[in-house]
Amino acid sequence: MSISHAADSIGLKEIPRYEVKIIEEDDWMKGAQFGAAFAIGVDIDSQAIASASENATLNNIRPDKLQLHLIASQTSSSCRDDWPSRVVEGENAFEIDRVTHKDKYDVVIANILLNPLLNLADQIIFSAKPGAIIGLSGILSKQVQNLLQKYSLFLEGIEVSKMDDWACVSGRKRKNI
Repeated sequence: MSISHAADSIGLKEIPRYEVKIIEEDDWMKGAQFGAAFAIGVDIDSQAIASASENATLNNIRPDKLQLHLIASQTSSSCRDDWPSRVVEGENAFEIDRVTHKDKYDVVIANILLNPLLNLADQIIFSAKPGAIIGLSGILSKQVQNLLQKYSLFLEGIEVSKMDDWACVSGRKRKNI
């Protein structure tokens, strides 16, 4: 599922002009193109970051509108000394906390697989302002119940939309957490 489908699923015909945090390479640019004041992309894959950076440049998306964070992992490394100014490299997974705990966002869309969505639930929820719209995609329709068990504690007004075998779960962050 793409950010366009996730945005439609959570009731956004156009992403509002405020900060957007997105965790999926192609979607970071879409956030900026939809009119977000600022978008952040986080990935552990240097190829995804390189591709996003190149595509952002080709689409005239300035570094002040899109910042990319490459987080080192056991399976990838940067191998690049010439990253453009929009790319920030982190040393380890704790860097994700530094990035996501810096600001709170009105819209958070995470387009990643089920296990990372479950493992990163605290960071995803913490990144959102109270009442923020949260969209979770990248899961199979048969995995929705697992995701709902985890996120129903944090979200209200939960809706599920499906496209083929894929699903998007969305809701608003509860104001009391």
